[in-house]
Amino acid sequence: MTAQQAWLQWRAARESALAEEHGWLSLTGFAWLAHEPSDLPGLPGLWWADEEGAHVRAEDEDRLVTDVGPVLGTASADVAEGGSLHWLRHDDRVVELLRRGARLAVRTRDPQAPARVAFKGVPTWDHDAEWVRPAAFTPAQEPATVEVATARRDLVQQARVVGTVDVDIAGVRHRLSAVAAGDGLALLFHDATNEVTSAPWRTVVTEAPDPEGNLVVDFNRAVNLPFAFSDHGTCPAPVSGNRIAVAVTAGEKRPA
Repeated sequence: MTAQQAWLQWRAARESALAEEHGWLSLTGFAWLAHEPSDLPGLPGLWWADEEGAHVRAEDEDRLVTDVGPVLGTASADVAEGGSLHWLRHDDRVVELLRRGARLAVRTRDPQAPARVAFKGVPTWDHDAEWVRPAAFTPAQEPATVEVATARRDLVQQARVVGTVDVDIAGVRHRLSAVAAGDGLALLFHDATNEVTSAPWRTVVTEAPDPEGNLVVDFNRAVNLPFAFSDHGTCPAPVSGNRIAVAVTAGEKRPA
């Protein structure tokens, strides 16, 4: 299999995952939970959060369902910081519970979301072998936790930087802070295409470095985070300084 064929296969899997019934294209609503029982736009019941977690009070006619059956009275759940849970169903919609910045919120995922119904793929640049770049990873002596902006103006999150990746692009060495992503690394970055032909930032995931720290950054696999497809993403922005000075004309473009 050629590199381009492998990329096309990877692209097909990527777009299939995006278009799943309750995947990232299905987001239709987001709301922080108040401390007092309150209505939420588009959802039945009364919702609130306290030190014990998130709660909803509903009646039979509200048609809210958990894994164990309809909600008759109060249902409660909680998640850790940065986590999420497909908590409830309302007809064919999922109500997701998430905790960000020590606050609880709910987000709706609807298979009939306009972004999912109209989805015909993500525009990309053509595969280009020149954007498969050798790089070197330097692990941090102690991983550092830093604050980062997010896709939401009312939310700041934390990123755990595990080291830096040096990669040469157009004759210029760029040093990017890296976070762990499975066995590999994730590099969130800005570049000169942002908000022109690409989203405000993108991310690329690498395989694990070898014992000497060598790795490859394949910018053909740079992707949009969920906020590029929806107003309801909570995606972290790149760590300060993760800016590539040239146009990275590889990977995903800004969604239509």
